[in-house]
Amino acid sequence: MLGHFKSVVTAYLALTVTVQPSVAAPGAHPDTAQVLSQDALERSQASDSIKYGQCYQIKNKDGQDLGHLPAVPDWNYLGFGSNVKAAHFKVCQNLGHCKDPNRSGQELYTGARFWLFDVAGNAYSPRGEFVAANSPPFHSNKNMYPGGLGYRYYVNFWVDNDCTDSDNRASRRCNVKLHIDNLRDDKGLVIEGDALKTTTNDNSIIVSFQEVACPDTKILEEQNYDL
Repeated sequence: MLGHFKSVVTAYLALTVTVQPSVAAPGAHPDTAQVLSQDALERSQASDSIKYGQCYQIKNKDGQDLGHLPAVPDWNYLGFGSNVKAAHFKVCQNLGHCKDPNRSGQELYTGARFWLFDVAGNAYSPRGEFVAANSPPFHSNKNMYPGGLGYRYYVNFWVDNDCTDSDNRASRRCNVKLHIDNLRDDKGLVIEGDALKTTTNDNSIIVSFQEVACPDTKILEEQNYDL
């Protein structure tokens, strides 16, 4: 049963990765695709510039870290709150490597897809693992966590600027809206209690990405040589 489950997920992910739009070159984007303003993001006091291959802490509008909830320590379910252990995430261009090998600059375009690699992982993936969800058709409680064992329904993300307020636009202090893209049934994100979960509604959550140092490159290579 576990082998069949993994085969289904692997096939689904392979299809998902195949159909993602390339961000290798400007020509790969529709004319209407808006590039995240590097000037705006670099000057922003809310969110740092988001780049493939870089590590970040993710905070909500109240400045609370996205981290591991204490209720189920073996799995490290993700959520916000004063009682979480802040997690560090590496932004990856796909599931095989983090940096885009076809571009010298690694800044994300608006709408560019990415995966979040939780550096700490959990008891079942102590070397770190990509963020996954207990989402249909495989599971139903919709929690999010570093993948492990047969639970590896990885989640694909994208962001756009949250500059709806005119004062924010003028001061270039924009957070970002975090979306998901690839799950079969669930189309958005929601906070329930402190827990970060997927939802059938097309919701986004407003967050900021705060750049942090990645673990030593040698350590990451030893743990996951492709990253």
